Amino acid sequence: MSKIRGPKSNANRRNRATRRTDRLAHVPPHSLIDYAASPADLTIYLEFCNSRSVEGEKKLFDALVETIPKYGDETNIIHLRMILSVLPNDNERVNRRDVLARVVEIINDFPHIKEMNFCLDIHHYDLEQVRCASAIYGLKFPDWTFDMKVEDRDAQRILYNSRIDRQLRAAEAKALQRDS
Repeated sequence: MSKIRGPKSNANRRNRATRRTDRLAHVPPHSLIDYAASPADLTIYLEFCNSRSVEGEKKLFDALVETIPKYGDETNIIHLRMILSVLPNDNERVNRRDVLARVVEIINDFPHIKEMNFCLDIHHYDLEQVRCASAIYGLKFPDWTFDMKVEDRDAQRILYNSRIDRQLRAAEAKALQRDS
């Protein structure tokens, strides 16, 4: 007679969340990371709209890149948000594409990813400003989604082979060609 298992109980879910929290207790907090243990949900904010110094921004993103891998074994869901400043005030102090590429490279090594969402948060669509998001196409996870949030409007899904998708894929191919 086979054993039929029912749905997992809430107590089991709470226990798993508690164990995850305990295993991550040694990870230093980072202002650009939120983690929810219950659904094993990691949110990473690549926020490029603050008025930080070049050195401050470099330190912040270097610390971020050091911290993210520590969540690898405890994460099932990733939300990656890239937030860009209003265009006239926007000046690129660090290479945003490189920061995103480093984060994507780390995410590619996460063993238990079930869901991945990338959201580009901008105030106005301008290809020159948005081009830095092309590094997201280095993701090896097959079923990720790409949303774009313009100003205060709802996020819009960027579909495969849409105009924006084609522009960013071309920008990434050009960047990879330039890097090699």
